[in-house]
Amino acid sequence: MSYEPYHKTTIDCYKIRPHVKELVDRCGTFAKAAEYSLVGANTLRRIIHGVNCSVQHETARRVLLALDHRREEDRKNHAVHDRLLKARIKQAQIEDRQQRLVGY
Repeated sequence: MSYEPYHKTTIDCYKIRPHVKELVDRCGTFAKAAEYSLVGANTLRRIIHGVNCSVQHETARRVLLALDHRREEDRKNHAVHDRLLKARIKQAQIEDRQQRLVGY
């Protein structure tokens, strides 16, 4: 019995981790992101935390499609979830601190 065909249908989580994080930030919670993407909330948590980190291509496709649709909705409604805005502000603050430290 060979497991090779199964392994060809999976990908490493690190390839989609940033996309999953953005989807969760845009939706607000893991539960809302899971409902929006038709993927289990535990699967999204597993991808973010890197536990048993391989997912099927179909799961990755669902996440990427959901993120694409969510971005489009946000653009159309001129709305971004508060959690995503806070994450962007925090990242800007970190980058600003790093830039100030470069001069020392």
